[in-house]
Amino acid sequence: MKIVINQIDITDYQVSVNAALILKSINEHKNCQGFIIFPELAFTGFPTADNIDSLCSQSQSHFEDLLIANKHTDSTIIVGHIEKHDQRFYNACFFIKNGEIIHKHRKSKLWLDDVGVFTSGDEFSVVEIDNVVCGAQICFELEFSEGSRALAKKGAKIIFMPNGNMSPYANVHYVLTQARAIENQCFVITCNGVGAGHGGEFVGESLVVSPTGSIIKKLGSTQEIAVVDIDLTDIEHSKKNYRYIDLA
Repeated sequence: MKIVINQIDITDYQVSVNAALILKSINEHKNCQGFIIFPELAFTGFPTADNIDSLCSQSQSHFEDLLIANKHTDSTIIVGHIEKHDQRFYNACFFIKNGEIIHKHRKSKLWLDDVGVFTSGDEFSVVEIDNVVCGAQICFELEFSEGSRALAKKGAKIIFMPNGNMSPYANVHYVLTQARAIENQCFVITCNGVGAGHGGEFVGESLVVSPTGSIIKKLGSTQEIAVVDIDLTDIEHSKKNYRYIDLA
């Protein structure tokens, strides 16, 4: 199965610039029959309480352009984006296939700068896509084991993580991505941003980790789009001798 990881340089609040990068990659990989993943809050960068409503409105037409572009592909797109619901804002991850939102996840663990801007989510659900059960988490959630375990108990074979990890926390996510994959015997895939933003530096280092914790792909610290193949039979191979889920 192919995974297209879009480790892009997101410019804070420049919605049209970011949207152009996103749409360009979708069009260039329209024949991908797997998944195309983008970072956390890929259209807008990280908003503040003062500008989140405006940024959400500005990005809506671009998000609709993404839905249209997806109709002309064979892929499932996974993208971090603002969700507005009942006058509340959520840091969300959307799964899009055939031009429709088929699943979403709301970030449950809010980082310091998320507090007061977003409302935290409280659900961990999965979706079956092309006979593969998938789940999602977002950035800081990676640092808490219970979310990934909840998804794994519901049968997740792949956990996708749009990321916004910044310096000096690169090693935290490098280690914990492997831990989440090992303890849940599933693939864990992160897609981070790069470059300056949000008052700091995004570290990149997006990862594709196997169910045994092997690093299938680690990107660098600059903008890069990588196409990675994963073999889903690795999941059953990892469970040959023991199953962590059954022992927990």
